[in-house]
Amino acid sequence: MVQVGNWICSLLLLATSMASAYADVTTQNALLGGGTKKHKETSPDNSVGGGAISPTLVCHKMLRHVFENATPRDEQQAGVFEEYKPPADAAEPLEEEAYLWNCLQACCEKPRNGSSACNVVLVFKAKCYHIRCHSNEGCLPKLRVRMPNEKVQMVLVNPLGDATWPQLLKAEAAKQNAEILPYDEAALNFWKQPRRLSYLARNQETPVYEDEDFPLADKRMNQMIFQPDENDVLANEELGYYDSNSKFTTCDMETPCPPPQQCVPLQPNAVRGVCTCPEGFVWNKQRKCVMAAVPYSSYLTSNEAGQQEAAASENSPEVSAPPLKAEQNKDIVVSVMSKEVRLPEQEVTLAAFTVPDEQTSDTKYKYLWTLISQPKGPMNGTISDQSKSKVKLSNLSEGLYTFKVTVTGDNGTFGEATANVTVLPENRINQPPQVIISPREQIIRQPTTNAILDGSTSTDDDKITNWHWEVISGPIGYQPVLPEVNTLQLDLTSPGNYTFKLTVTDSNNVTNSTTATIAVLKETDYAPVANAGDAVILYLPNNNVTLNGTASSDDHEIVAWEWTKDASDEAKAVDMQNTRTPYVQLSNLEEGMYTFVLKVTDGSGQSSTAKVHVFVKPPTNSPPVAEAGTNTTTSLPINWVLLNGSDSKDDIGIKSYSWKQLSGPNNAVILKSNSSIANATSLTLGLYEFELTVADENNNTAMDTTWVKIVQERNAAPIANAGGDHTVTLPATAIYFNGSKSWDDLAVVKYLWTRDEHSLAAGVIVADTDKEPVMILTNLVQGRYVFTLTVSDDQGLTSSDTVSVNVRRDPKLLNLVQMTLPMGISVLAQSELDSVVQKLQLLLGDENKIQVRELKYDLHTDATVLVFYVNDGQGKALDGLQVERQLRTQLQKDASILGPFAVDIRTSVCQNDCSGHGSCNPITRACICEAFWMPSAGYFFNNQEANCDWSILYVFVGVIVGCLLLSGVFWGIACACRQSKKPRLRQKVQKYSLIGNKDEEAANYSRNTSLTESETDSDVLFETRTKSNGLGKHKSHNSHSHGHGSSGGSGSSGRDGHKYGAQKLGRKIKA
Repeated sequence: MVQVGNWICSLLLLATSMASAYADVTTQNALLGGGTKKHKETSPDNSVGGGAISPTLVCHKMLRHVFENATPRDEQQAGVFEEYKPPADAAEPLEEEAYLWNCLQACCEKPRNGSSACNVVLVFKAKCYHIRCHSNEGCLPKLRVRMPNEKVQMVLVNPLGDATWPQLLKAEAAKQNAEILPYDEAALNFWKQPRRLSYLARNQETPVYEDEDFPLADKRMNQMIFQPDENDVLANEELGYYDSNSKFTTCDMETPCPPPQQCVPLQPNAVRGVCTCPEGFVWNKQRKCVMAAVPYSSYLTSNEAGQQEAAASENSPEVSAPPLKAEQNKDIVVSVMSKEVRLPEQEVTLAAFTVPDEQTSDTKYKYLWTLISQPKGPMNGTISDQSKSKVKLSNLSEGLYTFKVTVTGDNGTFGEATANVTVLPENRINQPPQVIISPREQIIRQPTTNAILDGSTSTDDDKITNWHWEVISGPIGYQPVLPEVNTLQLDLTSPGNYTFKLTVTDSNNVTNSTTATIAVLKETDYAPVANAGDAVILYLPNNNVTLNGTASSDDHEIVAWEWTKDASDEAKAVDMQNTRTPYVQLSNLEEGMYTFVLKVTDGSGQSSTAKVHVFVKPPTNSPPVAEAGTNTTTSLPINWVLLNGSDSKDDIGIKSYSWKQLSGPNNAVILKSNSSIANATSLTLGLYEFELTVADENNNTAMDTTWVKIVQERNAAPIANAGGDHTVTLPATAIYFNGSKSWDDLAVVKYLWTRDEHSLAAGVIVADTDKEPVMILTNLVQGRYVFTLTVSDDQGLTSSDTVSVNVRRDPKLLNLVQMTLPMGISVLAQSELDSVVQKLQLLLGDENKIQVRELKYDLHTDATVLVFYVNDGQGKALDGLQVERQLRTQLQKDASILGPFAVDIRTSVCQNDCSGHGSCNPITRACICEAFWMPSAGYFFNNQEANCDWSILYVFVGVIVGCLLLSGVFWGIACACRQSKKPRLRQKVQKYSLIGNKDEEAANYSRNTSLTESETDSDVLFETRTKSNGLGKHKSHNSHSHGHGSSGGSGSSGRDGHKYGAQKLGRKIKA
């Protein structure tokens, strides 16, 4: 029976929904003046605040609910967001209400699918956005964290596909766990609010709704979308999912109603009651109090309202009003209050209240309590009085229980509601946390300044939620900002005693604290130790010296240096420089003893002094004695000699040696000229004089000379060295043959370079470099150059060496393109060359870069040849043929681009293989074909590239065959024409027999031998006749006797005629 009642209620609700939808559509047409066209014409007059407002949105798929403080589930990835822009032809800016209506209407008019679709409208910060969703699920509303001064509204307009928004919301709710999306009013209340006011839990403070928080346009928009029950076209379909399971919320003194609802007692003086809407508010389909809907006519003037009513009455006179809801069976409104219980209490009672109650309805209700969800894990709970209005629950475990009660009446009415039972964990006796700092006391000594205090070992019976550090005591000026962490890292730069306090807070906000101390000891700073260096002895005239105090030391750093004369030497003259540095320079010292004082100071101001003595003595009378060694004679080919001055002496000590050449046939090279033993090299035949200069500590000097004689007892032939074989790569412009390493015991006096007979003949020797040590060869070509170097000494001995140089081919030879310019190379200016290159660059495109290789002079034409190659965007050289063809193609389109500069463009080398049957002429670029080969016809008639494609033999045979075919064609045409001029006659059938020897036989087969019109002499195969005697009447006789029977006379006459030759008997035989 319950199921039958449910089906009946569903059918009634569906019928009501269809009737309401039809009525609303009809009303819409009436309000629009019978058609869209009329509405568009009258819309400028129906304005509120300067913008047109549609009276009703005809958008059958739209869910008529504004989701406050909601965003799409997938946020920015939900779809494509497009900000709505009002029409550009609007007379004046739209106010907020008109702007929102136009945005919503524009979304309704867009298709549901495609690139211009609109599925969801989102209002954020006074701007309206159309969302083209990627999927329906991604655009479902999701609660967001409320931000101050931010208004977010969301309307579901056109779903994708054939689904409806209620179906999608139901399917999404079915996927959710009961703890995430329970089917009770508390969880769904957020989506049923027409304003910003979101649902708050019972343990939160309920905010007060203030009208001034929301502009009038916001209220009107919600009122128009949230229409009253009788005007809601899709109410039964859409709101079935949102209908609360509890039609009325119970209230009492401890549980007031959410504003703007008010608590009305069910009976006089009763403590409990139900929440109802105050005057001026009505229930919407979500059982929320909203302001009463303002009819659209209230926005119009009295005349406009009358016109709208008249149009509605004229256009829908036959529409009947839907059946009143009073005629339907009323459902039972059931309300159950959710409960909380804390362990160890495990029992709770849930009571169901009905409106109307059993007494008012005069019927007995049936109750059925069912469990919807329960906590995970083993369950031992029990339920009692499951079929009564009050149910008792016991042995509950910690967690959330959801129960549903279904109430049915005898007349088929029913109602149901859900309630939650929350079992909280048992309260525990909280213990304060135990604070532990490691280490509690520590001492650090500078320069160490880092310290760590570890409070992570602090414990609590639950958990510690906060660590708070503070400085209890410390040096003056130490005021750090300490982070709230369990381990504190400190940088203590000032010495002193520090005390830090750690306060920890547990989960129950119980605190405890302890302290730790750190002693920072100042580092001991020792005074510096000054060291002015060792005493110094000077011998006049040497009166300059530099004193060094860098041997001074300090445990940290010396920051100041100061050199002064001792007080006892104030009267002595001396010049002092750089007295504030470790190095002091003394000059102009006089004979006697000086005392100088060095004072050093460290960073803490501590200082130390040290003294150093300088003794200035008169000059000694014993200058050094220089010994340059004995004179030496050396025979070639040895061309070096050792110079030994180690026998030089001085009473104090020799400080320096210096060797130099005084005379000689050439300039010798002296190695180690500042040592006692030097080496003189590169000597030649002749006499050399070298001088040695020595100096002592007092700069007393002495000099001595020695002679070196180079003789030649036997002349040795020179040794030629042409430099060795090597390789160069074009476009190298010259080869340097270096024979300067050739050697002779005396000297090479003559060089001569000669070209080998196997060497390339090309190449020009620069000037007379073939008679110099280095020969220069230019105008190179690819191949091998071989030269022989012959060297001679002054006595006529010679030596030769051969060198080979391989010149490799230019790696970019096939990439080179050359363009002939009409002017001579002697008059071509750089600006003209740059202009040509820029124009070529324009023809080749910006991605290709021209690299100029060289400019050449054409001796035959007195013109300039520009050689270049082209690199692509990756720096790779393009093929020369490709560049040539591209330039020729461009110039064929517009030859004026290069102006008068372009004469000829070709590759630097001919790259035509002449079809493999010839060779390319590098000058004319024509193909020189081999025997029996020739160019194709396209070369002569179609400007085709030079080639050797055709074989002469095949051409000759082809010509003969062509002539024969042509002759046959002409012969056939002539025969056809001749036949077409004469009609064709039917020839008589002729019979033939052998020619007899007698006239009788001839008479039997004689017949008319005259030729027909179609017969000619050419048709006669042969003719037989006898000897003629000049008589011709036999023919006439024979003709008269043709066709008659043979007789003896005639036959005899015939035979006689044949026998004696008196008759002419002949006949032509036709083929």
